[in-house]
Amino acid sequence: MFETYLQSIADRDEKYVSYARDLLEYIQSSKISNRPFYATHSHCTDGGVAGAMIRYAIPEAAIIPMDYWMINDPNFAPLLESIEWKGIVDLKPFSTNRLDFWVDHHLSARGSAANADRIRFDIDGDSGSYQLLLSDFLGPLPEHLVEIAVMTRITDTAGYTTQPPADRVSSLSDLDAAEDSATGNESRIWLLDDVWGSTYTLKQHLDLYNILAKDGFRGLSSALDRVNTLREVRRAAYDVADQIPVHEVVAFQFQEDSQDKFTILRRLQSNGVKVAISLSLTVEGTVKISFRRNRFLTEDENNLIQVNTIAEKINGGGHAGASGAFHENVESAVELIAKWCDELGLEFHREIL
Repeated sequence: MFETYLQSIADRDEKYVSYARDLLEYIQSSKISNRPFYATHSHCTDGGVAGAMIRYAIPEAAIIPMDYWMINDPNFAPLLESIEWKGIVDLKPFSTNRLDFWVDHHLSARGSAANADRIRFDIDGDSGSYQLLLSDFLGPLPEHLVEIAVMTRITDTAGYTTQPPADRVSSLSDLDAAEDSATGNESRIWLLDDVWGSTYTLKQHLDLYNILAKDGFRGLSSALDRVNTLREVRRAAYDVADQIPVHEVVAFQFQEDSQDKFTILRRLQSNGVKVAISLSLTVEGTVKISFRRNRFLTEDENNLIQVNTIAEKINGGGHAGASGAFHENVESAVELIAKWCDELGLEFHREIL
């Protein structure tokens, strides 16, 4: 079963093979040692902070970071069903056994059968970490974890008022002087976001759970080199985004996933695009898709444009303003997106970089 799963991942994108292999080995070793299992969203600041909160409250926990494409993968389903999950945060309730708790805020999870003793679900709740904090399911948490849980209310809703920073950070003290100002506080939140945005391997995920559980924001000093590398790539992404024509809905596609797609998404929104969509091709021609809605639309536009509705048609889900999906064929995915735009009366443009 593991070999089948690894092959399915290799067919999608070879860079995920080592992550999937490490994750499967971690699951196996944790089952042998009879550790309690908790799942949270991977490659995501919100899920990462939730993992740190669980690590603090339940030191013996096996925290399994997973993405939606893993949960929706039929090759992975038998493995998930073999695990006695205790809690799931920032993901839909995929467990077949009875959970201790489930916490989520994704619109696409509305109506799901939670199968949990304790539930905290709020589609207007900003982030899973913040909902976990409010739930008190983990008991009292120290201030350094409360601080970063509150930060995810911005990171997970793309609620920034400032552009993604491209400046280097030599030490955390660089951010201290303006900590009390709105811009200064966002600089700190951007740093937390960029640390998780530059966290790729399972070991880095697990290490960050431990670092944040112990030290919170102050523990991020160990990841500054990764952040500065990410920000060098971000500077180049600004130039790329500014060359893309502005339309109501823009989907951009690049052959190699080396560009900073999230900066391009945000930059396009700043340039006036109502919905920005990244199409990341894999070696086998499948595509990973990210949808981001402009946060400065009118109420009527927000009611009309809910990107989770198209994501759910492409093996994904998420929020009305930010969602993700994975599809077997890029051209088929583009056709579905174009049809969705046509139904909403939105102008669609596809840009191949």
